[in-house]
Amino acid sequence: LKFIGVLNAASLGGQVAILSDARGNVFHGRAGDLVEGRYRVVSIGEESAELSYADGRGRQTIRLSGQ
Repeated sequence: LKFIGVLNAASLGGQVAILSDARGNVFHGRAGDLVEGRYRVVSIGEESAELSYADGRGRQTIRLSGQ
């Protein structure tokens, strides 16, 4: 997945990560949300998002790519 943006919206419960896969599909999620049925959003920052597999293993920080 690529981290392509972050939306700061109080009406949506805070920061929302905007992510895309290799096929160009776009996903979004807040901290704690499950994305694409396989990844959990651990945390969201202005320049990166931290994801793990749904079972909690394999944490990875993805830098903002903007594409």
